[in-house]
Amino acid sequence: MVTSQERQRANLARMKRIMKEIESTQNDSDLIAELSVLLKKQYPLSLKWHMIIFKSEVEKSLRYLDDIRKEEAKIPGGRQKKEPKGGLKQVYYKSSDIPRAFKLDYCLVYDSEKNQYKWLRCSTPRNSRSKVFTIPISMIGKYKLYWSEDAKQKWGEDSIGQRELAERAINN
Repeated sequence: MVTSQERQRANLARMKRIMKEIESTQNDSDLIAELSVLLKKQYPLSLKWHMIIFKSEVEKSLRYLDDIRKEEAKIPGGRQKKEPKGGLKQVYYKSSDIPRAFKLDYCLVYDSEKNQYKWLRCSTPRNSRSKVFTIPISMIGKYKLYWSEDAKQKWGEDSIGQRELAERAINN
């Protein structure tokens, strides 16, 4: 008989495999539907805060993927991206400042020195499928979700997760 913890582990492993498959194929509508079903399931082994961030990252990755799918559907030989006259900056602090054609080339990153978020030009542009789910995949551990280095770099330190762990310790 399978326990709920084993089912949770299997579901997390399945999510990771699905995300990797989506990154490597264009025939992904069934995979996205299965991923959505798995996201709705409960994962009490993981901290609530980690689950919130994980779901947020998956949703953001799916939005990027939707943009990529639109780009893939465009006819080859269409309009080329035109850079603005002053050129593109390496860092933007508002997403509205980024030219629309280049939005997928920038990633949101937390700047701990200035204590704010900024849009940084990615070394690997997000307009290819290969790295769409980098952060969510990095958060899936062997048995539960955890705060990965990629998540720390993007979201800052995990003080809420540490408080949640302390509360669980007190309540148990």
